[in-house]
Amino acid sequence: MNIIDSIRLLFRRDKKPFLQLKEILGFYPRNIHLYRLALRHKSVAHAERERLAEEKKKPDYTPAPKANKKGNAAFSSRYINNERLEFLGDAILGAVVADILYKHYAGKQEGFLTTLRSKIVCRKSLNKLAVDIGLDKLVHYTGAVTTGHNSFMNGNAFEAFFGAIYLDRGYSYCYKFMEERIFKFYINVDKIATLEENFKSSLIEWSQRFQYKTVFTQEEKREEKTPVFVSEVRIEGVFCGRGEGYSKKESDQAAAKEALRLIRKDKGLSTRIKEAQTAKLEQAKQKRQRDEAIEAIKGRKTIVFDLDGTLMDTLKDLAESTNYALRACGMPERTIDEVRQFVGNGVHRLIERAIPAGTEPEAMEQCFDTFKEYYVEHCRDSTCLYEGVAEMLASLKEAGYKMAIVSNKLQAGVTELHESYFKDYIDVAIGESPEVRRKPEADMVNKALEALGSKKEDAVYVGDSDVDIKTAANAELPCISVLWGFRDKKFLQENGAKLLVEQPNEVLDVLK
Repeated sequence: MNIIDSIRLLFRRDKKPFLQLKEILGFYPRNIHLYRLALRHKSVAHAERERLAEEKKKPDYTPAPKANKKGNAAFSSRYINNERLEFLGDAILGAVVADILYKHYAGKQEGFLTTLRSKIVCRKSLNKLAVDIGLDKLVHYTGAVTTGHNSFMNGNAFEAFFGAIYLDRGYSYCYKFMEERIFKFYINVDKIATLEENFKSSLIEWSQRFQYKTVFTQEEKREEKTPVFVSEVRIEGVFCGRGEGYSKKESDQAAAKEALRLIRKDKGLSTRIKEAQTAKLEQAKQKRQRDEAIEAIKGRKTIVFDLDGTLMDTLKDLAESTNYALRACGMPERTIDEVRQFVGNGVHRLIERAIPAGTEPEAMEQCFDTFKEYYVEHCRDSTCLYEGVAEMLASLKEAGYKMAIVSNKLQAGVTELHESYFKDYIDVAIGESPEVRRKPEADMVNKALEALGSKKEDAVYVGDSDVDIKTAANAELPCISVLWGFRDKKFLQENGAKLLVEQPNEVLDVLK
């Protein structure tokens, strides 16, 4: 056949493309147009359409005659590209490779053969084969097409080229081409079959799918005189696998393999990774909110403090006064932790929460009056400043800050405590009275700012509870939430705290 084709070639003017394809195929093509089509990228057809559209706009445009040359039916339109041949070639190529592997590995099962075929006909492999046999130099495409490592243009052309062989010469030539021209020189099936999977790459791809951070760490140990590397892999900080090897690459692969096995086997591991990522994202969110809150208070020189749980530890006296009133009224007492949860909305609300459900209003008022009478006399029995508060107030005073206290505690109690502890530092102290609404309403804060001669744009609120966070919001002030008071960090964050401090000396730091 090749002798006859060679004789035919002597009478052709366009010998060059036949010779180029003969070099690749091992035989002469018959329908050269099929191979030209196989090597015609869609970008060429697209460019041709754009060129023709521009031509049609010209006044002297004349349509070109339709191609009708014998044997040119497959390439009759200038707009056709190689995608249809690629579809056909993909199917024929898969069948031919499966045929070759089936005969080569007589004892292997379906799973092994399927995996091996996938490795051979994957886009990356076909891209390389196209370059190896020089097919990439014949692909026709426009300069606008990207041909970098992410492009599969050459691999797609290889499939289309295979489809052209099938249409030109049939299945037997496809088999012959693949066996004698490709497998013989470019594909070592035994080597491909034994190649270890890249477990590290697979693990990183899995992590990237969920946007997890994956970190490999290595350390070296010695077994006799031979160095051995130990790798650990952590995803979002969660330990996922450990492996050893005689190189860092080998130990990383072993650790990744173990991690993939555990992820598939232990659903709890995936859950822990997800929870760790969520926690990390929440920490990042809190840091961003803290930074924004610090920026918002920069340059402000007036501070409005809550009293109970912020400047003073008043819990013991509040609990003792509450239980004194409950005992006096024949009601069951409350623990100090229960009283801790009741405070924050004023002493009247404290008593409402402390008395048994269903208590008559008259009995509740009697209990409240008893509490007030006792607390005014005993509000200083155990009450004291939190450690570091006095030093904080002195530093703020020295730095020129104006300060006020606002509290839902009765005005008489607030006045008593202010005179005893704060008069050297704080000029204004406002407690509960008929003239102002209790926190979280903004009345007390507004009154304090007016007394200090300050504007809200120059003020910051400092408190320890959810009531304080709401008060600051209602007064349109940024809020610093303290963690040494009556509420814990989780509770405060759940209620909107954005800027938290753990020690009194941090207040001046964040203000600066």
